Amino acid sequence: MAKSDFLNDAARCGAIVGLLLVLSSTFELKLVLGFSNGGEPSPSILLARALLILMEYFVAAALHFYLLYAAARRLSLRSTAAEGFSFGRGYGFALTASAFAGVILGAGNYVYIHLLLGYGEYIDRLSDTVVRLIGVSGTPLAETMLEVVDRIRETPAPSIFSTVLGGVWSSVLFGLIFGLIIAGVLARAPQPFDSQSND
Repeated sequence: MAKSDFLNDAARCGAIVGLLLVLSSTFELKLVLGFSNGGEPSPSILLARALLILMEYFVAAALHFYLLYAAARRLSLRSTAAEGFSFGRGYGFALTASAFAGVILGAGNYVYIHLLLGYGEYIDRLSDTVVRLIGVSGTPLAETMLEVVDRIRETPAPSIFSTVLGGVWSSVLFGLIFGLIIAGVLARAPQPFDSQSND
């Protein structure tokens, strides 16, 4: 199998996974930043939003895994019996596709936070959300958390490079875990004397 096929498939899979992750990240941010709107949130609203964020996170992770698995499986099926499909090839595919996805995730986050929402607005709403959640929870670490909020407000806006790098790191971290499972399931030894291809 040509190396260009490997990279094209990884880029295609990465683009699809990246778009999924951008949608997921935007949805989660909208839910989190929504706490800063209006009055004090009731405990039932807090719980409902937390459950919605948790459910969405697990659905996005399951779709991320499925898309990586399906693309790696297609690549595996195109490998002949004589070539086989090594663990390293499957793992490399998952990591490469995840890296492509991470670039799209980082770029999408940058566009949403810096260009659409505005970094100042994002920090203000995030800080307000943290302060409101501290007030509702009545945590004994309130002073420490407020210091963290002050540090967040004083931190300069990250560059597009650091935002994209953060997206790559986040996506590749999932790829490291998912890739182990995918490569382990799809790996098969070469069978040079098998005349039939593995369709």
